[in-house]
Amino acid sequence: MITTQLTLKDRITLFIATWLVKFGKLNHDDFTRPELQALIEDAFPYQFTFDIPVGVGTVNVLEGKVTLDNAANRVGLQCLAAVHIEVAASTIYRAHIVFALSATPHYDANAETLYLTNLTTDTLTLINDDYAFIRDTQFLLSKFFPKSLNSLLGKPLRSALSLFTAGTSDMASEYLKLYLSGSKQAILDYHKPQIDNAITRQLTQDDLSHRMRDTQWREVLFARLGKNVRVEDNVLRFYLNDHSQ
Repeated sequence: MITTQLTLKDRITLFIATWLVKFGKLNHDDFTRPELQALIEDAFPYQFTFDIPVGVGTVNVLEGKVTLDNAANRVGLQCLAAVHIEVAASTIYRAHIVFALSATPHYDANAETLYLTNLTTDTLTLINDDYAFIRDTQFLLSKFFPKSLNSLLGKPLRSALSLFTAGTSDMASEYLKLYLSGSKQAILDYHKPQIDNAITRQLTQDDLSHRMRDTQWREVLFARLGKNVRVEDNVLRFYLNDHSQ
């Protein structure tokens, strides 16, 4: 059982709340979206990498906003992030994206811990703004084969790129050909699985759990008497008795 480190005022409040629960006058405690938001503010910004056939892909998550889905009983996080792809020390692609994660809340009374389970990446959307950028094929050719550029420029771009990627792996060759389209969305679509895998891989159980703190009387109360947790009425509702759903 959790050992409390509460002020005298909070201990008195906890005592009163405990008896209210026992007498059936208090059966749940609600955490609002702003309260949940405050718990994650220190997590941003953070950065992670994702796999690409050539070069380095980086996602810098700038900010996150908590969302609540009553119907599906899901806690969500909508994030604004910057995607950056670099090949041979040169930026060839960058974009702002918004991605949304969601998970189901589950309370383990024995561990006195709230877990977020069944994590999924629900959406990943490109933002077309001034930050968005993509290098053209001419730049790629001049960057990687400057000595051969004059002979390559006289050929159709697709043919030139085929020569440009000769000697590389088929995967790397096909990847670089993505840039022929000049479509920021096509490149993002290609990378969605890698970004999704990277997001899932980087989130540990500690990131997706919250143990009730002994410095917060509401959490001490729930550690002692809590039953389960659900998203209802646009709040995260902590049930304190057997009337929980």
